[in-house]
Amino acid sequence: MVPTWYEDTDPKALKVFIELHRQMSDGARLARIFEMCDFQESLQRADVRRMYPGADEREVFLRVAERRLGPELTRKAYGGPPE
Repeated sequence: MVPTWYEDTDPKALKVFIELHRQMSDGARLARIFEMCDFQESLQRADVRRMYPGADEREVFLRVAERRLGPELTRKAYGGPPE
């Protein structure tokens, strides 16, 4: 399968992007991965808060977990979000 995430990227910009990542140390690349994961999590939390404005932190956590793990595993692991 050929990746398509960069199809709308100018080839020159993509070349610069790839070269910058090649120059990073393994630790720096790993740190970027964690930063991206944190950012994605913050987007998920914001979306849950938008959808459930009265939700407390536990409910937000459970609803984000359900998106990641699915309803069955979330219920097994955490008791699941409120209905």
